Amino acid sequence: MLERQGDSPEPPDYDAIEARMWQKNVGRVLKELEADNPHMHKKINTFAVRFGYDKDDVVGEILSNEMSAAMFSKKPDRQGMHEEAAGKWLEQLDNVNNFLKLPKRGNSACYITGDGEVRNVKRKPPGSSKSLDFCWETGVYTIFAAHKFTREGGGSQDNQFLEVRNLLELFQKGSASEQTVLLIIVDGPYFTETKMNDLHRFEREKPPFSKALSIGDVPAFLEGLP
Repeated sequence: MLERQGDSPEPPDYDAIEARMWQKNVGRVLKELEADNPHMHKKINTFAVRFGYDKDDVVGEILSNEMSAAMFSKKPDRQGMHEEAAGKWLEQLDNVNNFLKLPKRGNSACYITGDGEVRNVKRKPPGSSKSLDFCWETGVYTIFAAHKFTREGGGSQDNQFLEVRNLLELFQKGSASEQTVLLIIVDGPYFTETKMNDLHRFEREKPPFSKALSIGDVPAFLEGLP
């Protein structure tokens, strides 16, 4: 782990953020019911039919019992909460300038191509990586970053791990500008020491630099850039 800078802010508390979002989403269930939101009514009707309940009884239970309302609330991790929290935290760092949250697709999306370049294109090039999440400037460097928060292992989580490792592998080919840096920011208990060591194998220790690290280690890494 990199040595944490004394004046750097505490990393995002993802658990606390998620807990607040759960509460907020429960409130949204009630508001959507009051507004006769068709998607919410469809979700409740599907539940009622599946388990043999009367839909009006289900609605009544939701309105009178917050625990029941919670069953129909959106999952925060499906709302991009981890990426949003990471972006807000990164943007406030002293040596992060001109911060951008990059789109997932379209004209401003950024990819690492099969020959190791970072390219801004409308359509994903063949053999390229998943799109990158953030971009900013630190000194003479342009920093591109991907962020991933993963709690547990499993099929889809392992695929996500391979996605971020692929970013490092493509960038390792090294045709990007020497003033370009790639950061793979990974958080959550899935990223054990073994997983991190696997990612470290594909880092570039000479320009153009690349690094896999947790979000709390980003300030020290940026401070240490030559």
